[in-house]
Amino acid sequence: MSAGYEALATKARAMYGRRLHAADLERISRMETIGAVLAELRQSPAWAPAAQALPEDQVLTRARLEDALRSQVRQEELRLMAFVPQGDRALMNFPVLRAELEQILAALRRLHASMSKELEKLPRKYLDKARVDLEGLHRCADFNALVEATRGSIYYATLDRLRGGETMPDYGVTEALLWSVYYRHMLRLIRRQYDGGTRRLLEQSVGSQVDMLNIMHILRLKRYFPQEDNLLPVLLPYHYKVRPAQIRAMCDAPDPQAVMELVEHTPYAAAFRGVAPEDLQNRYESVLYRLSRQQLRMGKPSVYTAVAYLNLREVELRALVSAVEASKYRQSLNPSLLQILAD
Repeated sequence: MSAGYEALATKARAMYGRRLHAADLERISRMETIGAVLAELRQSPAWAPAAQALPEDQVLTRARLEDALRSQVRQEELRLMAFVPQGDRALMNFPVLRAELEQILAALRRLHASMSKELEKLPRKYLDKARVDLEGLHRCADFNALVEATRGSIYYATLDRLRGGETMPDYGVTEALLWSVYYRHMLRLIRRQYDGGTRRLLEQSVGSQVDMLNIMHILRLKRYFPQEDNLLPVLLPYHYKVRPAQIRAMCDAPDPQAVMELVEHTPYAAAFRGVAPEDLQNRYESVLYRLSRQQLRMGKPSVYTAVAYLNLREVELRALVSAVEASKYRQSLNPSLLQILAD
């Protein structure tokens, strides 16, 4: 076990020790003013920097809150990188690749809606690592310009194949294709650079996420777009423990209940059993949080220790945003959200 991984694990576990707990989320969700929420977060070791960046005299929208919280997570990722051995830096570039993808999709949504929206401001070190021309994305006025802004990135070839038509490519299909590029890239890196237990852990992390996301997409499409008869173009074309034949059977199923019956024959049966459609995302994040927490706390230190920590922070971020919204709109916090961060 290298000293570098020991130092990485020590740092990640110390950062995780400052996290929010389910009781903190519940308390935040019951606060009567946004000012009280911000005061609470400014005292929180987990989110004080983000809260201090939010002035109390402005309307706190979901977008502004999430941008501030995500900015803090990005800074934490950069600090954690200092503890990652040099040989793992390519894999640990995944937050930059995801940020590029999110910015491409935001620009694509803007073009589809013909409206401008301020994009997240990324840290300078993210900009230095990015292969996408992020300023070009901000300025692009058509799909061709968007594609050119991605030249040199892992996403360019896929986007380049989509241009040439008279209309914009379908957003849902484009999103699925780009996420496929991201996951294929990550899996190639894992298989090229790692072996043994570390490789198995990384493949499990990426592969199980893809499997569960595909099942979630199918369930949502069956519920909200039952008239759609070809779901495969908007699914991620990768399979880990769910066989292609099982995915095709789910796509051909007549309704969500029939899909759930098929899910019972997959390794994810327990994860989806009894979940309401509106709680699919929470259930997915609960599984991801539990697996990542187990690895961070008790797993052998490796590069996956850093991946696990960043998974935990992403899930905590989304749960916190939901708790703040519950406070803002005087709503009860979904109990399944509290289960995510339950110890």
